[in-house]
Amino acid sequence: MFLIPLLLGAGLVLVGLALVTDHRGLAQRSVDTYFNPLHADPGLLRTFSRLGFEHPGTDVLRHAPLQRRLVRIWGGFASVFGLVFLVVGVVLFVRA
Repeated sequence: MFLIPLLLGAGLVLVGLALVTDHRGLAQRSVDTYFNPLHADPGLLRTFSRLGFEHPGTDVLRHAPLQRRLVRIWGGFASVFGLVFLVVGVVLFVRA
């Protein structure tokens, strides 16, 4: 039972550190993939174009540096949260 928090914490720390350090452009790739409206559902984009106005996120390139910084900050939070899971896992392991 103590192995689950250890593995979850280690994975969360690694993903968080990869986002914080922008390892191999991971933060930029996640911003391009998840915040770019061109990757949205085609039906949603057709609905917006049929109604005559553009998707609210089409100014994604203007806000890209801010979004990249926010992804890196949330990566830090994920890393700290993963460290908490690691500590809980170690405490459970020592007490067992």
